[in-house]
Amino acid sequence: GGKAAKFVAANPLGPMADPFAGMDDDSKEYHKEMSKNVNERIQKSMDELQQKHAAGTNEVDDPDRAPTGAAYREVNRIEAERTRAQRSGVAAAEQRRVEEVERVKGLRERVRREMLDKENEENGTDGDNGRGNDADGDSSDDDEYDDLLDDDEATAEIEAIRARRMAELRAAQMQQAAHRALGHGELRTIAQDDFLPECAGSSEWVAVHFYHDEFERCKIMDHHLKLVAPLHLSCKFLRVDAERAPFFVTKLQIRTLPALLVFRNGKAVDRLTGFEKLAIDPNEPDKWHTGRLREWLGGTGAIEDTPPTDE
Repeated sequence: GGKAAKFVAANPLGPMADPFAGMDDDSKEYHKEMSKNVNERIQKSMDELQQKHAAGTNEVDDPDRAPTGAAYREVNRIEAERTRAQRSGVAAAEQRRVEEVERVKGLRERVRREMLDKENEENGTDGDNGRGNDADGDSSDDDEYDDLLDDDEATAEIEAIRARRMAELRAAQMQQAAHRALGHGELRTIAQDDFLPECAGSSEWVAVHFYHDEFERCKIMDHHLKLVAPLHLSCKFLRVDAERAPFFVTKLQIRTLPALLVFRNGKAVDRLTGFEKLAIDPNEPDKWHTGRLREWLGGTGAIEDTPPTDE
């Protein structure tokens, strides 16, 4: 079995036996008055929190503050759903354009075949009689074929679709290059001093794995993250040694390893503790495949994950 990880934060407000020992009377009075003022302010803040909690508004934010706690997670969930809907809409529009191109191609091919068949039939009969018996019909058919073969408009539409597609491909390539320049596309190890610049920099989505070298589950998580990172350049994937990053371990209240945290624009929006949401069979928590991790990351909005089909 692996070793258990414990990260205990020091309590800066722990009791002190005699905080005023060694002071003269004036200093004692001054510090006692300051201590009284601080205690009153702390008590006032505690009373306000209790009132908010009793009223059920402890997680409702002031207008000048960003959402926190469950309120922020709800905002992020809505934004993630909106992002997935937008991506789905773009994909649907592209599919419609492709179908339209195929429809035009099919129409042109059908008309070409019909005209070829008609020409073969006419060549097999008397030219004057064949054309004379149904002159009006031939004229009507010719007009229809002329309209269908007048493909300037169809060609222009196809060219427009092709141009849009090429522009999208170029934009995607530029975005991929920008992501790679920011360190996306691989699982990188960073130090504690690099944490804030990496997580609050130019990358919108960042996933950070807090690990311990001696924990087998951390090695399993690294294995799967190394497979995911090259496939999803929209998210930056990092790993941090928990023993060497005590400040952020305490700040982010990390108690169990591995811990995978997802940040959006520098704010933590979700976390995966251990393998709690990845196991296929609860009785075998260590057995899961990379698709389970991709599914979880897709649910946070960090990556665009398309569930596999049955084919």
